[in-house]
Amino acid sequence: MVRKTIAIKDDLFHKLELNHIMKQYQSFSELVSNALQLLIEKQKKEQYKLAMIEASKDTQYLEDMKSIENDFQYSDYENIK
Repeated sequence: MVRKTIAIKDDLFHKLELNHIMKQYQSFSELVSNALQLLIEKQKKEQYKLAMIEASKDTQYLEDMKSIENDFQYSDYENIK
């Protein structure tokens, strides 16, 4: 575990207290770690979204996806009896 000292604005800390957010965590460190994890997940989703937008403009990517879709069009029904 890495130890870091942080400083936050007074009003932000008071909002955490006012909304009882800090009571949901065993420690302030846990709250910060959880918030950072959520930020990382949000960033990854945003990067994936941007990558998919770029891919949707790439004709070769679209052709590959269509080819894969055609190759596996019947595989969804293989295990149905």
